[in-house]
Amino acid sequence: DGNTDDAVDVINMSLGSPYGDARWDDLSFAVNNASALGVLTVASAGNSADKPYATGSPAAAATALSVAQTTVPSETQGLMEVTSPAGIAGLYAAVFQPWSVKPTERIEGPLQYGDGAGGNLNGCAPFAPGTLSGKIVLVDRGSCSFSVKISNIAEGDALVGIIGLIAPGAPFQGGFGGGDPSIPGYMISQVDSDALKSGLDEGVTVVFDPANDIPLVQHMVGSSSRGPSVGLNLVKPEIGAPGASVSAVYGTGTGTQAFGGTSGAAPMVTGSAALLMQAYPDRSWSEIKSVLVNTGETDIMNEPEFFGGRIAAISRIGGGEVRVFDALNSPLAAWERDSMSSVLNYGFGDFADGETLVKRITIRNYSNQPITLRSNVEYRYAEDDTGVVRLSVPTWFSVPGRGSVNIPVHMFVRPRTNRPLHDWMMDSGSAGADPTTLTYNEYDGYINFEAVDSSGVAIHMPWHVLPRGAGNIQSGVRQNGLNWVRNTGVAASYIDTYSLIGTSDRMATPPLGGNMAPVDLRYVGVQTYPVPAGYCGPEDSFVMGFAVNTWDRQSIALVSSFVFYLDMDEDGLYDYAVLNRDVSFNNITDGRNVTWVYDLNTGEANADFFTAHSTNSGNTILYFCGDRIGLNADSFLTESFNVDLEGQDFYYGGPSDYILGMNVVPLGERYYTIFANFDVAYTVLPPRSGTLGFYVIDFGDQLNATENGLLWLYGPGAPADNEAQAWFISN
Repeated sequence: DGNTDDAVDVINMSLGSPYGDARWDDLSFAVNNASALGVLTVASAGNSADKPYATGSPAAAATALSVAQTTVPSETQGLMEVTSPAGIAGLYAAVFQPWSVKPTERIEGPLQYGDGAGGNLNGCAPFAPGTLSGKIVLVDRGSCSFSVKISNIAEGDALVGIIGLIAPGAPFQGGFGGGDPSIPGYMISQVDSDALKSGLDEGVTVVFDPANDIPLVQHMVGSSSRGPSVGLNLVKPEIGAPGASVSAVYGTGTGTQAFGGTSGAAPMVTGSAALLMQAYPDRSWSEIKSVLVNTGETDIMNEPEFFGGRIAAISRIGGGEVRVFDALNSPLAAWERDSMSSVLNYGFGDFADGETLVKRITIRNYSNQPITLRSNVEYRYAEDDTGVVRLSVPTWFSVPGRGSVNIPVHMFVRPRTNRPLHDWMMDSGSAGADPTTLTYNEYDGYINFEAVDSSGVAIHMPWHVLPRGAGNIQSGVRQNGLNWVRNTGVAASYIDTYSLIGTSDRMATPPLGGNMAPVDLRYVGVQTYPVPAGYCGPEDSFVMGFAVNTWDRQSIALVSSFVFYLDMDEDGLYDYAVLNRDVSFNNITDGRNVTWVYDLNTGEANADFFTAHSTNSGNTILYFCGDRIGLNADSFLTESFNVDLEGQDFYYGGPSDYILGMNVVPLGERYYTIFANFDVAYTVLPPRSGTLGFYVIDFGDQLNATENGLLWLYGPGAPADNEAQAWFISN
C-alpha cells in the first residue's frame, strides 16, 4: 500500500548466485533499500565451498547480514579407513549424509566403482538387487540428487555408498532429493576419490568405524561459501550458525525432512535477530546486526585439526558462530562509524609505498553505568603479525552510561624491500579455487574490547584487508634520445609487452542494481610464441596470446568473458571463438578460469591453458595453441585472419563492449621491445629499481593490418591507473 510504517523488522533470504557483485545486483540493491527503511536482511552466503570470492549475492549487499554454515554441536567427522592396497592406505575425511542411515558398528568391505564394469559410474540408475552385496560402492557426483545415488546403491544391497566429488572443493552434507537411502552414505573429495580409483586394479578395502569419528563442534561446514565479496572486497559472510537440522515439511502436518546448507543456517541468525528486536525494540537494524557479530564465538576451526586444519579465516566466518544469549546480555555494541558495518573492511589495495588508512569505530553503552575498556589487536594467524600491516587502537578509554564514543583505528601498511607484504599468490586461473592463496595474502583478525573490571564484559570487531605489494612503472626519454623505464614501487613488477591492435573509449557506467556489470574494453594486444613439435601438436607450432586491458578491474575473471571471434578465411563468417570461461564452460561452479577455443562449425571446445589474470586486475591474457585454429609454424608471416572482440557481461548478460575489425598474422608483430638487460618482450624490474634502457624494434612490414604500436602490461601489482600503457607509433 506504499506505507512502510508497518514494515517487517527482519527478512530471511535464501536465494541468489555465487560470485555475486552487490553493486550491480538488483536484489542486493533492494536489500540496501530495505535497510534504509529500518529492516534487517539476513541472507545465506551460499554453498560454493571454501573458494575465494565464492560468496553469493544478495548476501553480499553491504547492509545484509551474511551467514556461513557451521556444524551442529552433535556432528562428527566420519573417517574412511583404507586398509589396502598399501600405497593408498590411511585415514580419509568422509562427510556423513544426514538423511542416510547412521552406522552403529564397524563396516568393512571391498570397494567397487559404479557397476564394476565401467557403467553407472554416477549411480543415477538403480543397481539390480543383490549385485552389490557385501560391497562398498563409490559413485561420482552429478546428474541426479545425492540421496537418489545412495538409494540406488542401497537397492543393490551394498553396505555403504560413497559419493566422490568431481571438482575441487571440500566434501559436504548434500540436500535430500528423494529416494529411500536405507544404508550409510558419505561424500569424499575429488582428490580422495581419485586416490581410491587409483587402487582399484589392486583391490581396495575400505572400513567405516563410528568409533573413529571426530567431534565437529565449532567447525566450518566444507560447502559454506567464502568471501570476500566480488567488487567491493567486503568481509562476507559476517557470522556463522549451525545449518543442518530437521525441519517441518509444509502441508504435511507431521512430516519432517533434513534441511541444511547456509539456507538452514540463516534462519538461526534471523531468529536470533528477532529475539533481540523483541527485547530491544528501540535499537536500529544496524545495532542488532552489530551486537550479533560482536559476540560470536571466534574459536571456529576451518577443518579438523586431525587433518592439519587451522582456525577459520575472517573471510570465512566473520565475527564467529552466533551466540544469541551473549548478544542479548551484552551492554555494548560496536560498528564502523561511517558505513555502520559490523566489520572493519579495509578492502583490497595495491601498495606501491607505505600508506595509513583511518577508520572510526562507534561503541555504544546500553547500561546506566560507564564502562572502562581496554583493547587489543588480534591477528588471526601469527605469520601476519610482522609489522608490515599494523593496527593502532586506543588501549584504554571509557564509554559513558547510555552514551557512545568514537575511537580512531589507524591501519599502517608499511611494506619495505626487506620486509615486503606476502608475495601475491592469488589468480583467477590455476589458483581460482584455491583458498590457501587467499588465506596467505589477506591480513585479518579481531579488535577485542574488554571491561577492566571483573564483570566479564567483552565484545570484538573483525578487521580485514587484502593488500598487494605493487610496483609503479615510470618511463621517459633522456636528452640523448634513449628510452628508459624504472620501478619506483616497493614490489617487483613485470613488464609484459604485446603488439597493440585495438583500442576502445570508456563506456558509461551502468546503473547500480541494474543487473548489468561493466566490461569496458580499453586496449587489445597480441603476441606469438613459437613452440617445438610436441608442445601443441605433432609439428612445430605456436602459442598465441591475446592481451586485454579494461578500464575497470575485475575481482575475478569468472564474471567477465572476453570473446575473440576469428574469421580465418576472411569471408565475413566466424570460424572460431577464443574465450575465457570457468572450467565448467557455461557455468561458474568450479572457480578456475581457462581459455577455451570453440570451433563454431563443429561445436567442439578445447582448453589448453589457464586464463592469466591476477585477481583485482584489469589485465587478462588468453593463451591458446595455433593448432586449435588449424595453424602451425607453416603459417608464420603468411596466414592472415580477422578478429573481432566482444567484452561480455557473462554473469548478468548485460550490454557488451566491442572492438571490431582487427587483423592478425602469426609471428607478424611489427614492433618488439628489447630491454638493455637483453630481455626481449618481457622483463622484471626489482623494487625501487634504477633506470633500464629499452629499444623498440620496427621490422617494417605491416603484416598485422591494424597494429599501431605496443601494449605494455604491468603486474602482478600496480596502481589502478597504471596497470597498462599503450605506445602509439607513427609510421
